[in-house]
This record gives sequence, C-alpha cells and structure tokens, in this order.
Amino acid sequence: MYKAVRLFRYQDGLALEQEALKGICEVEEHVCSTEEDIINSCQDAHTLMAVFEPLTAKVIRSLPNLKLIACKSMGYNYVDLEAAKECGVSVTHLKNYCVNEVADYVTACILAHNKRLFAFDRSVRVDKKWDFSVCPDIRRFNCETVGLAGFGQIAREVAKNLSGFGVRILAADPYIDQSVGDQYGVEMVDMETLFKECDYISLHIPLLDGTEHLIGKELFDLIPDSLVFINSARGGVVVEEELIDALDQGKISYAYLDVLTDEYPDLETHPLANRENVILTPHIAFYSQESGRDGRFQCCENIRNFFTENYDQCLFVPGGKNI
Repeated sequence: MYKAVRLFRYQDGLALEQEALKGICEVEEHVCSTEEDIINSCQDAHTLMAVFEPLTAKVIRSLPNLKLIACKSMGYNYVDLEAAKECGVSVTHLKNYCVNEVADYVTACILAHNKRLFAFDRSVRVDKKWDFSVCPDIRRFNCETVGLAGFGQIAREVAKNLSGFGVRILAADPYIDQSVGDQYGVEMVDMETLFKECDYISLHIPLLDGTEHLIGKELFDLIPDSLVFINSARGGVVVEEELIDALDQGKISYAYLDVLTDEYPDLETHPLANRENVILTPHIAFYSQESGRDGRFQCCENIRNFFTENYDQCLFVPGGKNI
C-alpha cells in the first residue's frame, strides 16, 4: 500500500480521496505552507497532492520515498521540475476541470466592467449618488475590442461566451494559426497589436520559464489610450511593478486580478490592494462545487493510474514522466 498526502484542506475531509484511491493508497492530510512543513510531515509519502505549496528542490530531495507529485491544478509552476527529474519523481496535473469556471469569470469581468457595475454600486452605497453620469465613458459593447493573450482552452471558451455580443475579438498566441481562430470568430494577431488595438485584454498564459514577466512596460507603453486588464492566469506572467506604473499613468484604466505575484499577499501593505480601479479576488476563478469535486477526482485518477502502471492514462506535465 502506498501513502498519499494531501497538502491542502477541504471542509468535507478526505472521503472523496479515500474512496477514489481505495486499495491503492492510504490517504492523509497535512496542511503545509512552507518547505519545512512538507519535509517534516511527508517523510514516508509516496505521492503528494498539491495545489500551490512550495515543492522546491530542497523539498523533493528531502523526501526519500516520493515517486509522484500530483498537482490538483492546471498550472505546475510551484514544482521544481528539474529537481523532480533528477530524483526520478514524476509530475502530473489537470487539463480541463475548470475551463468553464475561469472562462465565465473572465466573461463576467468584461460585462460587469462594460456596464461599470462596481463603480456605480460604490457611487450609490458610499457616495450616496443616484447619477448615470458618474461613468460618462461607457460605450456600447459591440463597439469595443476584446483581446485574448494566449488562445488555449479557456480563451477559446471566452470567445464562445462572447460570440453572441457582436464584439470584435483578437487573440495572440505564437502556437495557434488563423485557421483555429476562424473556428471561433477570432482574428489572430501578434502581442503588440493586441495592446495597441484592444479595449480589454485577458491573460491566458501559463507560468513557465519562458513566460515569467512576459507582460510588462514594453507592452503597456504601446497602449494608445487606456484599457481594462484582466489576469486569471498566473501573477508571475506580469511584471507587477510595471503593471502598477501603468495604472498610475492611466495606461490601464481598470485591472481585474484573480492572481498576484505572491500567492498569499499581505493585503494590508500590497500596493494593488484598496485601489478603486483594481478589483481583486483571491484566486477563485477556477472554483465551483463541480470543478472542486472534478479536480479532486481527476487528481486521484492520475495517482491511481500511476501506481497501477497505466501510464498512458496519466496526464504528465511536459517532461514530467520519470519512470
């Protein structure tokens, strides 16, 4: 019997994981947020179920029985893949468990902003104003342009969500050609064009070695007037200080951010907290009761398939198969 440790908590406990891994793994929960927590709690673990925990080289090299890191997330930037490869540890992740949720979050941000729902609500509740002219810059939505930075599963779902509104949609993705864009009514362009021509830009770029700090001053400076910036991908894709500068300069009029560089920011001191033109949510775009359950089950399926040697059924991250 193998031992699986879940490094994060769900209110309903471990029943789903225990049932899904019955006969394969004994399942325990040890909520860990630091390297030391993981090393001290998981010495006899054969697999870890993780979501944002620091699975660094130090951690991976300190766990002698570890064979598999099963990410309960689509992203895996919190895992040191080189150390995992060095130690013969495989890494799996999830592919599509929250595509609808994140796409709906982005769509909701765009539509809420177009009607300035947050600004009008604050005007009524805080300023006690009942005045349509508080936001005089509202435009008819089908006169605006939405840009999607990256055109994978989630961005394509956003395009489908917006297809009935008659809005112009551009997308930038070096790995996708126009024939794919045509299927979604999307014009494929380069990243520079996206920042020059769009009223809204939503990021759909994974955090990898080649994408860290991809979005910053060089692109923000191309904005001719101002735009609305949405990030539900990963905070590390953006140079946060340069995003703040773009907000201060008016290049970005509003930012809707579900992620920051720090996964657990200090909201008392963070420079993006408490700004009227920044809407922050605590990395929840992925979540619904259904996606939460599906993600946990898919994570367990990766573990079950790995330890029963059904490797072709495991969703390994690129380069993450080490068996």
